[in-house]
Amino acid sequence: MFYIAAAIGALVSFVLGCLWYTILFGKQWQKYMGYSDEEAKAIFAPKRILSAVLCEWFAAACLTGILFNLPMSPWIGAVMASVFVIFTCAKQGIFDGKRPALILINSGYLLLSVAIIATSVFLFLR
Repeated sequence: MFYIAAAIGALVSFVLGCLWYTILFGKQWQKYMGYSDEEAKAIFAPKRILSAVLCEWFAAACLTGILFNLPMSPWIGAVMASVFVIFTCAKQGIFDGKRPALILINSGYLLLSVAIIATSVFLFLR
């Protein structure tokens, strides 16, 4: 069940990430990143998508393993991971000179991913 939980969490997170960075916040994200329309479209090249899917699965597998093996509720672990994500993204965005809006867009997606994977862990590994 571990691999199923990780795979489903990764798949749902990736699909919602595609929506997050296109329909929901795509134009703002593209503007804040300074990408032209051509550069933004190049992100969705098949090799990049495959690499992103693999990264998503590895991240989901790691977080699933952490949440599954904690001696406490996966929800507490998810909150701890979320706090880590918020402050790590803020720090990186500050040092990268990114606008607060871009930091919020990127952090928001990562928080959504943590919530999705924690939900997958809860549903499949309880």
